[in-house]
Amino acid sequence: MTIMNNHNVDHLTTLLEEAQDEYFGEAVTQLEHALQCAHLAREAGADEEMVTAALLHDIGHLIAEGGEIGTPDHDRAGAAYLSQLGFGQRVVQLVSGHVEAKRYLTATNPDYYDRLSEASKQTLAQQGGPMSQAEAEAFEADPLFVEKLRLRSWDERAKMPGWTGDGLSYYRPILERHLGHNVRPESSRLPSVISFKRLLGR
Repeated sequence: MTIMNNHNVDHLTTLLEEAQDEYFGEAVTQLEHALQCAHLAREAGADEEMVTAALLHDIGHLIAEGGEIGTPDHDRAGAAYLSQLGFGQRVVQLVSGHVEAKRYLTATNPDYYDRLSEASKQTLAQQGGPMSQAEAEAFEADPLFVEKLRLRSWDERAKMPGWTGDGLSYYRPILERHLGHNVRPESSRLPSVISFKRLLGR
């Protein structure tokens, strides 16, 4: 684990520790939502990469500008940021795909839309709405199709007020192991605001 990799883990955990705002109309904070999602992944027997994706799936809300219901393209923002930090492609693609999973489920499961929170319903339209048949078929062919749906299921359930469980200190070694295995020389430093905007095509 290099000094720079350790700094990147410090940066991520600080972002999460400071995420004490309400989670967009839910009775939990953004930090509580992240911790609950990661706990549900562990409870389901997920491996460390999936647990990492569960913990960081909404990191895009914390590093990109958003409104009262968050950042509609937070999935893309978070994936670009994590890729730049050196996270592996499976984690990056899972983070990128959790909104696609919502669009897929609203297209294929008539009851799913009714179970979404009001904020999630509002952002759905900004995120492209339910998938078309062609989009849904393409999504089903994704090698990570099932895993993206699993992540989405934990995401939806991770909104439990009063929940107690492991804090960020439990997940730090997992983040360190992942970055230690996957970091690339060109992705060993935190991206600047300018380079981050370039990643998003802004």
